[in-house]
Amino acid sequence: MSSRAQESLDSLTTQTADSLAVSTLEKEVEEPKEIMPFFSSASFIYDYGKLAGLFLKTEMKQEVGAQIEFWNRLVLVGEFGTAKLEPNGAYQNANYISEGWYYRAGIGYKYDMNPKNNFALTLRYGQSFYGDKGRVEIFSKSGIHDDYVEPFNRENNTAYWYEVVLSSEKKIWKGLYTGFHMRLRVMGYYEQQQPLDVYSIPGYGRTFDNTIPAINLYLKYAFEMF
Repeated sequence: MSSRAQESLDSLTTQTADSLAVSTLEKEVEEPKEIMPFFSSASFIYDYGKLAGLFLKTEMKQEVGAQIEFWNRLVLVGEFGTAKLEPNGAYQNANYISEGWYYRAGIGYKYDMNPKNNFALTLRYGQSFYGDKGRVEIFSKSGIHDDYVEPFNRENNTAYWYEVVLSSEKKIWKGLYTGFHMRLRVMGYYEQQQPLDVYSIPGYGRTFDNTIPAINLYLKYAFEMF
């Protein structure tokens, strides 16, 4: 083999070795995949839909909540609220009022549709502590019988229920989100009363059915870790 051919072969071998070395080095310095932190965010939630009670004579409600996320997937949520309910037509001539406080707590799974939109499905347990009062009035039109008036005031009532909640939210600015909950509430237990039963339970709603759907609107501010 001539010296020129040998030089060409040596040059090709060196270039190939250099290329392999560069390729191997690039693989070694390749950035590792992003690992989602264990603790993703902590959030404060306000149910602004209940502000409608400021303009209604039949109810006054307030509700706030807190949420913690792990691995940007696992969701732990808690809610606290108060309510004073004066439903129209609860019972004829009853002047019915139900008032108390409640909480809910649950766990669920969150799925990001894109960087600004996500869905979450949670299961929650709710409990209410309340009282109700009113006055039953039956007026005699004939004048033969006396009018019947019986006031009632029942305190320290309790109730609990379960919820399946589908939530959807959108980021509108930095850590600020707006969204809604679609709830299906399933009654577990409440203390039935005589002669007039409880009509409405703070945090749950009317007792006419063991399952009640509901929709809530909320704002959320999240302190995000990533």
